[in-house]
Amino acid sequence: MKTFKFYFYRIFPAVVFIALFFLPISAVSINLLDLDSPAPQIFTPFGVILKTITGGKIAAELKLFPLCLSFYALLLLPVLSIYLIVQIFVKNQRNRLRRIFILSGLSLYILCSIWCMVTFANTRRWFFAIPAYIYVTISAVVIMHVSLTFFMLFHHRQGKIEYETIQKLKKQEANQRREHFISIRTKVLLTIFLTIVMLLGIFTTFVLHDNYRMIIAAVGNTGRAQAEQAAAVYESAEGRYDKVQIFFDEQRHSNIFSNTPYERIDIIISRAQNNIFIENVDSSKALPSYDVFAYTTAKPSKVPDDEKQISAEKAFEYIKRYKSGLYLKEPVYDKVKGTCKFIHPVTFSRKIGQKLVGFSIVTYRQEVLMKTYFQTKVFLLTLAAIFLYVVVLITILLTDYITVPLVYLKSNVQDANSRFTQIISSGGKIGADSLVFNDDVKSHDEIKDLSVAIRDFISLIRGLIPYISNSTLKYADRESDSKLSVTKDLCFLFTDIRGFTNMCEDRPAREVVTLLNQYLELETEIIIKNHGDIDKYVGDEVMAFFAGPRKEYNACKAAMEIRTAMRKAQQISLQEGTDYVSMGIGINTGKVIFGSVGSKKRMDFTSIGDTVNTAARLESANKAYGSKAIITEAVYKKLQGSFICRELDLITVKGKTEPLRIYEILQKKDEASVKIYEIRDLFEQGLIFYRNQNWNRAEIAFRECVDRFNDMPSVIFLERIRHFRKSPPEANWNGVFTMKVK
Repeated sequence: MKTFKFYFYRIFPAVVFIALFFLPISAVSINLLDLDSPAPQIFTPFGVILKTITGGKIAAELKLFPLCLSFYALLLLPVLSIYLIVQIFVKNQRNRLRRIFILSGLSLYILCSIWCMVTFANTRRWFFAIPAYIYVTISAVVIMHVSLTFFMLFHHRQGKIEYETIQKLKKQEANQRREHFISIRTKVLLTIFLTIVMLLGIFTTFVLHDNYRMIIAAVGNTGRAQAEQAAAVYESAEGRYDKVQIFFDEQRHSNIFSNTPYERIDIIISRAQNNIFIENVDSSKALPSYDVFAYTTAKPSKVPDDEKQISAEKAFEYIKRYKSGLYLKEPVYDKVKGTCKFIHPVTFSRKIGQKLVGFSIVTYRQEVLMKTYFQTKVFLLTLAAIFLYVVVLITILLTDYITVPLVYLKSNVQDANSRFTQIISSGGKIGADSLVFNDDVKSHDEIKDLSVAIRDFISLIRGLIPYISNSTLKYADRESDSKLSVTKDLCFLFTDIRGFTNMCEDRPAREVVTLLNQYLELETEIIIKNHGDIDKYVGDEVMAFFAGPRKEYNACKAAMEIRTAMRKAQQISLQEGTDYVSMGIGINTGKVIFGSVGSKKRMDFTSIGDTVNTAARLESANKAYGSKAIITEAVYKKLQGSFICRELDLITVKGKTEPLRIYEILQKKDEASVKIYEIRDLFEQGLIFYRNQNWNRAEIAFRECVDRFNDMPSVIFLERIRHFRKSPPEANWNGVFTMKVK
């Protein structure tokens, strides 16, 4: 069901267009020569069109072809209203087309309003004479136009992945509260906008300044020429009324058709009969007052009394301006009355000089004088405002065109960097396949080339990550060598596949690698799942380490899971009749030196120390005992009974003299069966008799363990017992077994 909001947004523009067609849009020009003229006549689009069609009386300016045409174009407003109303009942509505029509109607009304203002605004008073409701109407239309324009400008971004990504990036940057951060989009937008505004301002200022100078110069020359001509006519006529009056009548008639009409031309003379010559006028020479208002082009009754005479002081000032040539440069301004006067002395030529009779004065109203300049100013400022509005829109589009691909590229790079960080921080739980770079920049320029280069580079990194240990990735961004070597407390796990070399002798190389990768993949997944990290692969051997307070538990848990997985693989191989392998595991914990090893051209992060070497020896020791997973006493103590372990032996590895007590992990305590406990107890009972050199009782215990559970370490100790019966150990023998191989 269509809601009220739906109907409102479709009917409201139609109502607005109909109202605009009948509401006042502007007013005719003000009569600048008549200060008492009434307020300018207000007109509406409908009224102008109606009077034009019916032949009614309208202002002369409204008959101008471009202005008249613009009013006829406003007939589209009712047509658009009908279209918008019809659209309410159309099923497949095109909102974009509807918005374009609304924007076109608003633009048409605004342009017509601007045309009226440029045509009729002949003085500042015109703007104050316009009723306030016209300004309210035009302001509302402008606000609607700006709102709809920007809505359409930003609405087309919806659904585009570039803009959605940028919005997410903005939210992230806002949450980070980065100080003094200005986006590149803002910088480009401000740079382009301010540059255009500055150039537009300079251009407008220079044009107005030159126009002002030209108008002042043109009107000034005309005013001075008229003042000089009036003085010359009076002089040639010797002041006779008939000749001078004819001149004034002609001037009054021609002034009607002037583009810049003056208010009046006056000649004021003095009653005194003093013979004053201009050449002799100085500060010591007293002048009479000039109080005879002899001639004027205006009605004498409308001329203010104070302008019908000239005091002696003003007369002296006028003569001074004349003799200095200042009257040629600028007129006499009266800011209170808003007039400017061009004054020239009226003289009679005599043999001894120019006799001063009076003054000819041409008076202009400043509004009339500056009418052309004011209209030019209104036109330029209006044009500048329209241009500025268009510039804002173009700048936004241009900025988007330039910066959106770049910001989108930045977002993609940050996303790739975030995924890379997750890979490192996950400890290997997240694979390199998650490192993906979205190379979907649409532009065909350097930014696209950069995106392709970054894609290729990240693809290279994605391919290298599986070959680099997680610790190497984590510490590769350290800055100095002093930070690259640290002492850490770690737990190391070594694994080695038994019989893999013999199994691969007759197999193709590709098949060997595939088979090896299957086992290594199985081990790696288990180690990473238990919070471990792969240090390196050496053939079919894996070196891994664990960190944290539960590192020993995690390492032993990983070892048991590897054993379980290998047992399943053996069962599958037996069912398929293929070769199967077994696994040897060695675990040790302690302090090591962790750092970068290698040359400047090829380096690796690894661990160095006795803890690592011992773990490697224990992995090899499984061959000697037929065991699966051997741990040191240090690891055993950290487990705190969470695993069922049996003491395996007391040995010295190659290169060491201190005996090392070793244990074999049998099972997790919560998963252990009675069988596991029996194996442990029987073996440790036999081990006690073995160390006490009670060979008979030790043999009984080990034999039972072999017969009942097929225990391989018990077999090894039975062989030792047979050896010691033939060759008894030394008197000080403490039960330590010396390993002579690695």
